[in-house]
Amino acid sequence: MGDGAEVVVVRIKEGGCPPGVRCLTIGRVVPRRGVEVPDGDYLVVMSPAVAQAVDVGKLRQRFRCVVCVGPSTARAVGGCAVPREYTSYGVARLLKELAPGRVVVLRSSAGNDVLRRLLPGVVEVPVYDVELDPAKIRAAAEAVAQARAVVVTSSAVAEAVAKAVDLGGKVVVAIGAVTSQRLAQLGIRHITAEEATIEKAVETAKKALI
Repeated sequence: MGDGAEVVVVRIKEGGCPPGVRCLTIGRVVPRRGVEVPDGDYLVVMSPAVAQAVDVGKLRQRFRCVVCVGPSTARAVGGCAVPREYTSYGVARLLKELAPGRVVVLRSSAGNDVLRRLLPGVVEVPVYDVELDPAKIRAAAEAVAQARAVVVTSSAVAEAVAKAVDLGGKVVVAIGAVTSQRLAQLGIRHITAEEATIEKAVETAKKALI
């Protein structure tokens, strides 16, 4: 298969890559300037890229608690609560278990609407935009075409990959529930990782190939 790999991970932005697989980035993060974050009780950080766009350390002084969507975000931010399920649904469940308070969410402008639907009154602040790179999408499509399995790490990735390459006959793994919903809407057969991390998604893909 040349420089290909049986399992390919496609994501928007750079990050760690599990051994034995190929990870490809199809976009980049563009921090927004002059973002104003209102005061609140709970500050929710929805990706490691948020820490690149704003000074979470300074913002945390204005909040009772900081919540990070998953382990990689927690490593980037430090000192935050992490839900049992590393998705928007997991964040919503955690916040419902805590004392009432105003929730402010820092995220991408391309984020899903799950928290807005599940948490009335939540304030979402887009702190960065995502720019997709057509050349990188083509490169990812070529890698996916050669691979036996592909890990899809977001709804935006699902849409981009589905348009660029035929996923029929591939093992397609959604990293979490929101991505799974988008793949289902696109009519793509897939399985969902047991845990919403790239490591677990890759493990799920490898198990499916046995």
